[in-house]
Amino acid sequence: MTRPRTVTHTYTLAGGWQKTHHAPLTAELAENLRRSGVTMVRARRGMFDSREISLRDYPPRRAEAPVVPR
Repeated sequence: MTRPRTVTHTYTLAGGWQKTHHAPLTAELAENLRRSGVTMVRARRGMFDSREISLRDYPPRRAEAPVVPR
């Protein structure tokens, strides 16, 4: 299992990118941030792996197996 990403910045339409307290990006944190108007986060894992992640569909859902008609 990989380490969770650490949130370093949040993005809102009103304020743009702002630094935030560093915390692991979990489903619970993503839900709380969405409720407070945050749409994206910058999150890092390690020293050089930094990504901008949309909170719209976070955490990503696993695709279910397609139903094959008989």
